[in-house]
Amino acid sequence: MKLRRRSSIDDEDSAINVSPLIDVVFILLIFFIVSATFISLPGVDVSRPKVQNASSLQKNSVLFALSEKSEIFHSGEIVELSEVSPLIRLAIKDKDKPVVIQVDKWADATVLTKLVLEAKKVARSVSLATLKNR
Repeated sequence: MKLRRRSSIDDEDSAINVSPLIDVVFILLIFFIVSATFISLPGVDVSRPKVQNASSLQKNSVLFALSEKSEIFHSGEIVELSEVSPLIRLAIKDKDKPVVIQVDKWADATVLTKLVLEAKKVARSVSLATLKNR
């Protein structure tokens, strides 16, 4: 009789209670769901342009500058927007050169857009020069 009684006690002790384990798993699941960051996709596939850094641009590029007063400079002289395409055409007649536009942070974005569009009419590569954050 004693033998039978001990085996039933051993059976009860050897059983694993999984309810606390399930509680812990649910708490972890809730933690990960709440702390996850969700990415909002725009819903459209965009073909991104290739980026060129300063070291990859050729030294002999066509430079323009847009001042804070939205004046366009080329070779140290103020030029009109209508003169940009002929100047680029003249500069790249022998060799394809990239156009680099240096923009003041206070320049008018509308003038910048018009300048880029005018340069893209003639040049294959138009880049904006920026300062590296330190």
